[in-house]
Amino acid sequence: MATNGTASYMSYSFKAKKPPRENLHKIAQSQVFLATSELAELPDEKAVHQVRKRCKKMRALLRLIRYKADGLYRYENAQFRILANTLSGSRDAVSLRDALLKLAPAKYPQIEAFLVQRAEYKSDEQALEDATLQLQQAAQRIEEWPLRSLRWKHARKGYVKGYRRARKAMKEAFAEDSPERFHEFRKRVKDHWYQSRLLAERHRTRVGRRQKPLKKLAKALGDWRDLHLLCTFLAPKSDQFSGELIALLDCANSRSDELRQEIECLAGALFDSKRFEW
Repeated sequence: MATNGTASYMSYSFKAKKPPRENLHKIAQSQVFLATSELAELPDEKAVHQVRKRCKKMRALLRLIRYKADGLYRYENAQFRILANTLSGSRDAVSLRDALLKLAPAKYPQIEAFLVQRAEYKSDEQALEDATLQLQQAAQRIEEWPLRSLRWKHARKGYVKGYRRARKAMKEAFAEDSPERFHEFRKRVKDHWYQSRLLAERHRTRVGRRQKPLKKLAKALGDWRDLHLLCTFLAPKSDQFSGELIALLDCANSRSDELRQEIECLAGALFDSKRFEW
């Protein structure tokens, strides 16, 4: 536990010796506290990225207890999805810019200048104010979450469900081989990664060791999707960037093939069993 003034926050991991309801309350409060601080203190683009990430962590946390508190999950999941969407303004443009900068910085100056200008962040003060208000309301609701009967068995059941959802999404992605299915697989992998972080201290052997490969898989899936979106966006602009576009597309396709091999290797090892065994 760390402190910042009068507020306190807890790392994104359940403490093995604390009751799950206490863990869940404190982690939820911590995520909302940190998100509120980031909106107030960070540059707007960075703050939006961080707060959207914390919304994903909150939704993964809630999915872990869905079997025990389905009504709470449904309401709060919708609230944090709305909060994330409040801040979604320039998400796609920023993703395309960052995909190029990660792939080949300064190698394609015309395209880079175009994407940087297109992604130039414009603060939406109203959206930031709305998000701050929604976080304040969330902090108040968390205090009243009905979790007295929550037990470790409920979190384990939620974790197994998350594993099954990720495995099913993997099979559908490889069978259909579409960007949409791989995007869905990525979301389920991120959920499973976050939930592995939550239960890692309680179940070090079976869960804790999954954290690093799940993080690598989520990153590979995200990079693959961003490159696909980059190529799809730029491909019709051959007249505008005739001197750079073909070389960029070749570079992106080569990197995409490498990422696809990494994804297949990691996913096969992480989701080889039909059932997750404790």
